[in-house]
Amino acid sequence: MTNVVSRIPFQRAGILAALVVPLLSACGGGGASAPVPPPAPSTALSLLAGNTDGAGNQDGTAPSTARLSAYMGGMAVTNAGEVIILDSGNNQIRKLSADHGQVSTLAGGGGWVANIPSNHADGNGSAARFYRPMGVAVDATGNTYVADTDNHLVRKISTAGEVTTLAGKAGVCGNEDGVGNSATFCSPTGIAVDKAGNVYVSEVKRSLGTLNPVANPIRKIAPTGEVTTLTSKASQYPTLVFISGPAIETYRPVHLATDSGGVLHAADPNDHVIRRYAANGQATVVSGVPAADNAGNADGSASAAKFSDLKAIAFDTANRLFILDWYGTPAIRQIGSDGSVTTLVRANACNFAGDGSGAGPGTLCTADQMTVTPDGRILVAEYGTRNSAIKYAQLRSYTLQGASVAVAGIPSAEGTDDGQGSTASFNAPDSIALNPAGTLYVRDSGNRTIRTVQTDGLVRTLGKPDGHCSAITGLGEDVLSNSTAPLTTDGAGNLYTIDDARVLKIANCQAVLLADLAPWLDKVPTAFLGVASGIAADTVGNVYVASLKGAIFKIDTKGEVTLFAGSVGTVGHVDGQGAAAQFSALGQMTTDAEGNLYVIDGLFHDINKVGPTVRKITPSGAVTTLAGSPIAAPGYADGPAAAARFTVQQYAGWPAQTASLAVDNRGNVYVTDPFTSVVRKIGTDGQVSTPVGQAWKYGFAASDLPGIINRPTGIAVRGTMMYISVPNAVVQVKLP
Repeated sequence: MTNVVSRIPFQRAGILAALVVPLLSACGGGGASAPVPPPAPSTALSLLAGNTDGAGNQDGTAPSTARLSAYMGGMAVTNAGEVIILDSGNNQIRKLSADHGQVSTLAGGGGWVANIPSNHADGNGSAARFYRPMGVAVDATGNTYVADTDNHLVRKISTAGEVTTLAGKAGVCGNEDGVGNSATFCSPTGIAVDKAGNVYVSEVKRSLGTLNPVANPIRKIAPTGEVTTLTSKASQYPTLVFISGPAIETYRPVHLATDSGGVLHAADPNDHVIRRYAANGQATVVSGVPAADNAGNADGSASAAKFSDLKAIAFDTANRLFILDWYGTPAIRQIGSDGSVTTLVRANACNFAGDGSGAGPGTLCTADQMTVTPDGRILVAEYGTRNSAIKYAQLRSYTLQGASVAVAGIPSAEGTDDGQGSTASFNAPDSIALNPAGTLYVRDSGNRTIRTVQTDGLVRTLGKPDGHCSAITGLGEDVLSNSTAPLTTDGAGNLYTIDDARVLKIANCQAVLLADLAPWLDKVPTAFLGVASGIAADTVGNVYVASLKGAIFKIDTKGEVTLFAGSVGTVGHVDGQGAAAQFSALGQMTTDAEGNLYVIDGLFHDINKVGPTVRKITPSGAVTTLAGSPIAAPGYADGPAAAARFTVQQYAGWPAQTASLAVDNRGNVYVTDPFTSVVRKIGTDGQVSTPVGQAWKYGFAASDLPGIINRPTGIAVRGTMMYISVPNAVVQVKLP
């Protein structure tokens, strides 16, 4: 039986330098010995190898359990000392308790779907929906106000957790005044509330037909719900953005805060100044001098001070004003009552490594959000990067002298170490294949290696001295050149993978070309570049390859290629025999012990308009739909097979994660969903359920099922044990 995870091969991170990697094979030349029986896990869901720390939305004890997304919005402090946190990557509003002991979710849930104008719903707690919110403020009675940026709305959350829309039209970018939903906002970003209950919102204004902001208004929402424009253009000078060719002029929204008297202040990242606003909208410069190309880093008097890329502004309970500013490196700076500026803490030695990783937590090097707690400490959101991807966010509390302590969020622990269990480390493991001897092959995409994981948790890297082969001869370099390609094994333990349209076979530590599908796939040009997208092998060595062009090919043990099902260039959804069947963009594949083939169908719904399904193909080529609906958009719903809804790809981030399949010895089919963060089960009775994970909860804790897992990708099943790859780890599940 084959268990693999599919990746979209053309979404590469680059070309690998020449490497020679040894590969485990059951065909001689260093075959694997029988794995050591592992100790029985104490819980149904447990860690097998690696480290599960990193991004997520798991509530619990801070910082040991709670997780935050890699993309954080603003923060605000209530009168009781609680910290309201915009977890933008999860579209949720989180809350840190006043004693910094617990993180909980105040509102928001259900994830979101790509390519929609809004992700909006009012309601209580998790029933509400937000869309990348970026600004938050709290009034004197504890109500929370949110600049719901990509919904183009301003929302209110009562102390009871009830979410309502204060003003704006969901999904409509505009700058019209009015009352309630007759008014419109465009990408509201900053927000503040005064003691009279007036809400101030910063946003952008775009000219017709362009996404480039031509102004950055500040709007005012009165307690009556009436929306007016306080100032139609907060900045005098645009920010120059250099992409290619001449500089682009753009106006970024200003950051807002009110003092104890309710006076509005703004940190302007375009003019590089701090302003104060009167009730009639009249602005006064508090610190800095507005001018074109005036970014700098200078403390001193109001007229001598210079600012650069202002990120956040906040008052403490003593009415002292603080800002987070970037000039090469981040700095926490204080603005005196006379406008003078003092830098309290500045990051040092922020030399980013070649993989994009910085100096690490507690260095302030990646700070991008800030607020002030009642005890006078600066609470900062920092993020971690590696390989150009943001891996995690962490809240840290800084004293005015620069000492810091972790408050919430767990840094990820990607790495290359071999070892046993949690002493080993991975970097974005994805594809999994299980050989007959019981050893897992794991494609470690971030490290561009293939690792082996035994059932006792022992991890080794193929190609190292303690590996199974000293080298892969032949096309060994090509085995890793596509770092997100799927893996599969046959009954003899031979390993297979794909590189664009080429099918590679690895046996006896030698990689050879089994077949090249380019002559087939290149006959019909399409937008999908002709690449293969999924691979599976049966027990006797026949290999099946899916493509994004609507066809599945069969390659026999001699390397002969035939069209097995579907036809190249025909996109649709039709059950039937062989070439009469139609597929959309195909993904990962697997086979069962009887030789039936299962494949993910319906990737790229936004392009092909075919909903995600799981298709079954018998050894004779008869195609049926096992579960899902081709006429329904991606979603999440359990129930009868035809009524079930699937989401089979993640919409952002690297690697490009897609669903994976495995079949147990009873005929149940399991499907990973990295977007919804669950594993689905298609039972032999046709019912779809969710045995592992909880929808839209991202994190991990060893527990009974369903537990919580973080964006599962690869999957394999042997007997009653299931193995799943998650960010930087492989976890195991004891099935009922």
